[in-house]
Amino acid sequence: MSTARRRQLGSWLVKLRKQSGCDVGEASRALGCSESKIRHLEAGRSKVKKAELDLLVERYGAPAEVRSQLEETRLHTEERGWWESYRVPEWFAPFVDFESFATEAACFELDLIPGPLQTERYAYEIHRAGRYTTNPQDIARRVKARVERRKRLTGDSPMYLRAVISESALHRVVGSHSVMAEQLQQVLELCEQPNVIVQLLPFEAGAHASPSGSFVVLAFDQPEDESIGFLDTPLGGHIIDRAEDVTALRYVFDEVRSHALPVPATLERVTSIRDAHQCRHEKG
Repeated sequence: MSTARRRQLGSWLVKLRKQSGCDVGEASRALGCSESKIRHLEAGRSKVKKAELDLLVERYGAPAEVRSQLEETRLHTEERGWWESYRVPEWFAPFVDFESFATEAACFELDLIPGPLQTERYAYEIHRAGRYTTNPQDIARRVKARVERRKRLTGDSPMYLRAVISESALHRVVGSHSVMAEQLQQVLELCEQPNVIVQLLPFEAGAHASPSGSFVVLAFDQPEDESIGFLDTPLGGHIIDRAEDVTALRYVFDEVRSHALPVPATLERVTSIRDAHQCRHEKG
């Protein structure tokens, strides 16, 4: 069941309620329920039934097109996500859920290649290195999930990805030089797509705005769907959904990107580092 869709439906209900001038008490009386239930529905913690949604949007005076869109979103909340069969970590599932229908992702990576750009071998080595937080029996499934995420960059409605990667991620040998050469070759190939833009934050840029870690900001096509952020840590990660915090993350991303190499220079340096890895692999 889509947690992300429930949260977005809840945020729409909050906006509609406030626009109509209703408070939580009035909404609860319209629905014949407790105020706590309204708060759970608005926070995306509870499933919204069709009858409940119809009563609320009627009370809020939502136009027909908005009602139709909300019902469509409600139906999506009941769909089973593709990631559920891959044993994606519980703390990561909400992000994958949001990413599955995001239209744009802006990410900064400090030490790794961004997930949607990773090869299967690179992803395997990453998960194998994290065996203290990943059950060895789950590694194969999680690698397949990572490869599945790459499909968001292709197809009829691909996600627009703008990534800034610290140069250290390209030099760090994950698995072997062969793995790295293959990984950087894939980055170069994916950069040929018009919806994928990668820029390198070079060593010579020095100190930057996000020295403490990586993050992602996701945006969606509907104006009612507010952007969200995600922070990753060695022991898990969490969604950032406060508007001011997401705005701060966007500012940090723009600041880091302003110190990154232009795309042509990025591709030139990625090619050079790929060739160095390939050379070291061939020399054994």
